[in-house]
Amino acid sequence: MIVFLQKISLLSLAVFFLSISTLQAQEVHQELQEIVKAEVIEVVDEYERDITGTGASTTVQELRIQIKEGVKTGEVVSLENDLVILDQGDEIFVNRIVMIDGTEYYSFKDVERRAPLILITLIFFALIIWLSGKQGARAIISLGLSIIAVIFLLVPALLAGYSPAWSSLFIAGLILSFTLFFTHGFKPRVVITFFGTFTAVFITCFLAWIWTEWMRFTGFSNDASVYLNFATNGQLDLAGLLLGSIIIGLLGVLDDVSITQASVVQQLRNANPNFGFKDLYSRAIQVGRDHVGSLVNTLALAYVGAALPMILLFAHSESNIFTLINQEVIASEILRIVVGSIGLVLAVPLTTAMAAWYFKDKKAESPEGHLCTDFHGDGTHGHHHH
Repeated sequence: MIVFLQKISLLSLAVFFLSISTLQAQEVHQELQEIVKAEVIEVVDEYERDITGTGASTTVQELRIQIKEGVKTGEVVSLENDLVILDQGDEIFVNRIVMIDGTEYYSFKDVERRAPLILITLIFFALIIWLSGKQGARAIISLGLSIIAVIFLLVPALLAGYSPAWSSLFIAGLILSFTLFFTHGFKPRVVITFFGTFTAVFITCFLAWIWTEWMRFTGFSNDASVYLNFATNGQLDLAGLLLGSIIIGLLGVLDDVSITQASVVQQLRNANPNFGFKDLYSRAIQVGRDHVGSLVNTLALAYVGAALPMILLFAHSESNIFTLINQEVIASEILRIVVGSIGLVLAVPLTTAMAAWYFKDKKAESPEGHLCTDFHGDGTHGHHHH
């Protein structure tokens, strides 16, 4: 679960930083000079305004705000806001825009959310450490290293025009190493998990590449892709970026199920040293089947939950379901779910087979990691000679 949450956070952060680039590209064309922090000092007026062309209305606020940073620090200016209800004392961010003719005005950008984010993150870290102790602390550090890999390696490589597929595959290997070896240590079952998971990721990447080419995805499935294309002067392979996002998004569930399978095989061998490859594999794969059943559902619901507003929008349209699923924005999400589930299914038998092959000839170990010389605690073996 810790590993799964790590990768959800990681993927969200990667999307967040890419989104920053696209928004900045959009704002440059509006002659945006700077984004500054401000404080609402007075709500001058509040009224309803009809939205042109619709039957809906929105609440408009006339505000007086004080600029807290930038070249206009301390200046009090007027601001019209129709996005979120604000109160006196609220801290916000605004765009200071200077038009070509020299006209300057401010527009509302967002509210200050960093304090609540920091608090919930600290609660999350505290719960991990409370539950898992030192291993939880190592998991947090490995998450930090994974985030660093995304921000300082993957994102610059993508913006520099390197292949999104190969770049993502390489970073996936680094992230997998951080997550597994730093969190669990260099143990046989962890090494087996790494190779089993990375093999599944590689095969899944190949399948995803075939299907993204076959389905002729352009990558222009939303406005963010369009702005990102402008920001990079058309140098970024957006279809490849879709493939890369599938690879990174897979890691959370793949290494979760893989480390479980390797651990199950090792514990089966410890419980019965007479188990060979066939016994270890057949018993461990039963656990894997149950695990896959729940994680496939988890993977699908994670993607559906993230795309829920889009699903509601399409559900409100009058197009039939067969037309909707053919649209790139829907088809690409379906591909993520299906290809991710295929990778999940492949990781279980691959890791289980590798673990069963390795542990079939190994002596049993106690939970403390020492070799067991007896199984009854009295020095006698688990069978009797007649």
